Amino acid sequence: MKDEFRRGPHRPESEPFPAEVEGKVSQYLLNPRGEVDGLLLEDHTIIKFPPHLARELVEVVKPTERVRANGHLEAEKLLKAHVIANPEKGRAIRDIKPTPPERAVALGPLRALSVAGTIRLIKRNPHGDIDGVILGDRTVLHVPPHAGRQFAKLLREGEPIAAIGFGTVNDFGRTIAVAMLGRSTDDLVLVEPPPAKPKKQSEDRKPREEES
Repeated sequence: MKDEFRRGPHRPESEPFPAEVEGKVSQYLLNPRGEVDGLLLEDHTIIKFPPHLARELVEVVKPTERVRANGHLEAEKLLKAHVIANPEKGRAIRDIKPTPPERAVALGPLRALSVAGTIRLIKRNPHGDIDGVILGDRTVLHVPPHAGRQFAKLLREGEPIAAIGFGTVNDFGRTIAVAMLGRSTDDLVLVEPPPAKPKKQSEDRKPREEES
C-alpha cells in the first residue's frame, strides 16, 4: 500500500486536519534526554507522541515494521498521533494523552557529545521553523527555532554538518541538543541566545500626559 495522508473534510486553517498515516518505520526519534517521542517513516513522515508513552510504544512497533497512526496534521508530513497501531501484531496504543505536568523524569544527566555527518532530513515545527536535523547515521540533532534561522544556509539536506552539544546515547539512538554548529569540526559556530522578549511597561512607568 502506498504511504499517504487521508484528510477529512475541509476545515478552517485554525483547526487541525484529522488524518491517517501508514508506512514503514525508519527509526525512532528521541528528545535530548533520550526518550522516544516520535517515529520517522521511510517517506519522511514524522509521527509525534508524548514521551511518557515511550515504553509502551517501543513494544508495539519497532523500526522496519509497518505502522498505522490516526491523529491530526500539524504540518505537511507531521502528525500528532491519537492512536498508533501495528497491523501485523494486532497491537495498538489508543487515547494518547499529553504528558502529565506532574510527571517526574528519572533519567540521568545529559552528556557532552559531538558528531559529524551528512544531513538526511530537516525537521520543522508546526510553524515551519527548523527545529532539528536527522543525520545519515540516524543521530537526531535538536535545534532551537531561532538557531534554525541563524544557520538556515547551512542546514540543507545532503550537506555535511558537524555539531557539539549535550544529549544522550542509548539503545534507541543518539540525540543531541545543539550548542555549536558548522559545516565541519573546524568551523563550528556557537548557537546565539534567543532574542530577548520585549518587556511590558508597567502602568506606573508609562509616560503621563502633561496637564494643560
